[in-house]
Amino acid sequence: MNHAHEGFHNLRNVDDALASFLKSIEHRRLRTELQPLPQCLNRVVADEIIAKNDVPFFDRSVVDGFAVRFSDIEKATEARPVVLEIVGESRLGEIYKGTVPGRCAIAVATGSIMPKGADSVVPIEDVTQSGRRRITFVNGVKLGENILRKGEDVSRGKIVLERGRRVRAQDLGALKTLGINKIRVAKRPRVAVFSTGNELVESFRGKSSYQTVEINRLVLSAKINELGGYTINLGIVKDRKESIIRALRRAVKLSDLVLISGGSSVGQRDLVPSCIDAVGKPGMLVHGVAMRPAMPTGLASVNGIPVISLPGIPVSAMFAFLVFGRPMIAKLAGMNVVPESKLPARTAMPIKGWKGFRTFVRVGLRETADGLIATPVESQRSSVIMSIVKADGFVAVPEDAGEIPAGQMVEVTLFM
Repeated sequence: MNHAHEGFHNLRNVDDALASFLKSIEHRRLRTELQPLPQCLNRVVADEIIAKNDVPFFDRSVVDGFAVRFSDIEKATEARPVVLEIVGESRLGEIYKGTVPGRCAIAVATGSIMPKGADSVVPIEDVTQSGRRRITFVNGVKLGENILRKGEDVSRGKIVLERGRRVRAQDLGALKTLGINKIRVAKRPRVAVFSTGNELVESFRGKSSYQTVEINRLVLSAKINELGGYTINLGIVKDRKESIIRALRRAVKLSDLVLISGGSSVGQRDLVPSCIDAVGKPGMLVHGVAMRPAMPTGLASVNGIPVISLPGIPVSAMFAFLVFGRPMIAKLAGMNVVPESKLPARTAMPIKGWKGFRTFVRVGLRETADGLIATPVESQRSSVIMSIVKADGFVAVPEDAGEIPAGQMVEVTLFM
């Protein structure tokens, strides 16, 4: 299949292109590993986690106060206060051995195990204490008030974390409470990244240099790490067919996903699509997507490994990654949703798109009394890196819209 010189006469719709790309790995088995809890933050749960016991394991008080029998205090009023004798204390970390007798109370702290015989807790601020042994109630509590019941937080047999869920800090705490110290998580997807171009250099060489500092690998690596992937940096590769094929073969061998930056267009030196076809089957699946920026994006599968041919221009490369790389990494990592944050906002002015293309317009957000206002950043050119530095996020103008009018509610996808 030689796609390199066909031009972009048959651009694929964004959704169709993504569906074809994701379908290329649908038969791949998820790679998993057992990890101790401290290593599981932001990792993806590989197996449904079910509670093997109740939390809490005993009824516990949720306030400092006194455990009592409801029947002793239910009729207490200011005119007819109830006086109870304090006959013991349920200390934290211990269990009160006896049973609460009638007309008696047990002192409890927040988190204390409820003593036998008691069915309600009166907060310490609702009683008057006379001496060390007597308390007076004037207002009763409801039956069972101020008690966290056994299994009320988590009951045995309930799902704690679903498969495909990213583990957060609070999730780790819940798992440890349940006596779980290790869980099975998806292995971090390995993403090989290299850039092509004779003009590219690793670092700034002074004002007189005509070469271009390569930044895509740095930016893409940061985005990969945010998603829980692991970057394999294969450097800068010259615009020679043999060099690109060699780098591509190495990348496919080492990784679960390959990102190639540059050489994706249809010029004489844009060799990447033909190199991909030369390395393995089925090769290029899509070359050219109806989106702006990043129209020259190519999507491929080489011997079962997905490959994205990203435009070399940094803004275009970032959008190609957001649209195709992020969902592919999420799928490789077993995530049940693609992680992204969106906020509703009202357009400050018309947001122009390209008819027939899904247009990603970078916007800044401003907070007002009536909610967020979205304004396009000054330059929308894909060659201007500050267009994504100054933006808070982007608005996707649909292919059939051409323009979103001023004052309309839109969804802004945030640059996280």
